[in-house]
Amino acid sequence: MAVTLTDFPCGQSCLDGCSIRTKMIALQKTLIPEPEGGAADVVHAFLASYRELCKESNGSVPGMTVDVALPALFDLVMSAKYAEEMVADAGWAYCEGTGYPEGPALYFPYLRTCPRCSVHRGILPAVVSHKPGSDKIGRLASDVNTLIMAETIRYIAPGARIAQSSNRTGDVDIVIYTDNLLVLAEIKSSPLAVYPLEISLPGPLTVSRGDESVSMDDHVSATPITATAQMSLYVPHKDMRIPLGERTDPGWPYSALETFVKGPEHVSDIITAWKELYDVYAGRIARGPVDTRRWITCGCGSGVDDAKNAPGMDRSDDLKKGTYQVLKLGAYYKEKCLKRIIRAALISNILALRGYERYLAEVEDILWTKAKFEVLHETENGNADKNDAESMAADRLESEDSQVSDTRTFRSEGIFYLFDALLCLTRSIYRDEEIRQLTSLDAFAAELCK
Repeated sequence: MAVTLTDFPCGQSCLDGCSIRTKMIALQKTLIPEPEGGAADVVHAFLASYRELCKESNGSVPGMTVDVALPALFDLVMSAKYAEEMVADAGWAYCEGTGYPEGPALYFPYLRTCPRCSVHRGILPAVVSHKPGSDKIGRLASDVNTLIMAETIRYIAPGARIAQSSNRTGDVDIVIYTDNLLVLAEIKSSPLAVYPLEISLPGPLTVSRGDESVSMDDHVSATPITATAQMSLYVPHKDMRIPLGERTDPGWPYSALETFVKGPEHVSDIITAWKELYDVYAGRIARGPVDTRRWITCGCGSGVDDAKNAPGMDRSDDLKKGTYQVLKLGAYYKEKCLKRIIRAALISNILALRGYERYLAEVEDILWTKAKFEVLHETENGNADKNDAESMAADRLESEDSQVSDTRTFRSEGIFYLFDALLCLTRSIYRDEEIRQLTSLDAFAAELCK
């Protein structure tokens, strides 16, 4: 439920005469503090264990820096969110387990193939996917991104606040603010890997055919009673199982997951497993012509998951929409703020990797302005006159016959960066030093591991 955040630096605190005061008050009324509850407990426990790993390694965990640990945490919490929101009794995929030491099992997958057989055998039997719709993925990802960012900011700048907007159709997803700074942000997040649920079976399943009982066909749908089944998150490329207990357990699935990540050795395993998948996605390492570990990653293609469903902000539509939305935040809010304290940012779990050169490399440092900020001439006392667009156009036409200048001058207070920051758990890009001071991964690592 939204509450009025009285320490919000705009809205009710806008200066008299500010043209966006009404819009900022409306935004202020939609703001919700960072999420609490089971998912937050998992984040806290994970980071506490990561801190222990840092201490054991004298301040830095080799191969598991925060830019790997945080996105790994993001996918872990997203896996729990998917389980909480999507799990059902029907629609589990039966894997008969022939040749696997663990034997037969049931899987509740979010991609369209058996997670065990695809990764270990390179075969892609079709199964029912339980992946939620894009709107729900966006909501869950926004919650988890906000939760993790709130925790990192708490270490770096305890006086700063972060809040989400409850208006899903509004211009702003989240805000980060202090007394003298307000970051309006768009979130475009999506997981790299969502670990499916697994139920281990004591033996093969059977079905009745005519007057006899026969073995169930491999990879058909089955319907267990999940209320009493012991479930785990299954990380196939590591044969790792994260116990979640029974669906009816209090606080499921977060209570059991919180207990698991209180073990630093478990957190180390989770980070290492995620780093492997990230390297597979990035194309840095391979095990042959087709790296079978790709079949656990979102957007892997080949009928397993639509190749358009790339993780983080790598989806081209998200990059295009996110870039426009940040421009809108600048043109409709930042430029009109009388205090000049508003900034605009794009947030994700993973900075664009495959799409960086195509969509971000040439626009990340763009500056923009408006015609009304152009200075056409100076008065006798040397002060620049500010003309409206119509008179500027007329002056320009009059001057075309007399002289042509290769320089156009704009008032400094009317020049803005397109992105004041691209804030991601893997790597951030900054054009604003104040935002860096609040959100820097290096600063977070230094505070967490000191």
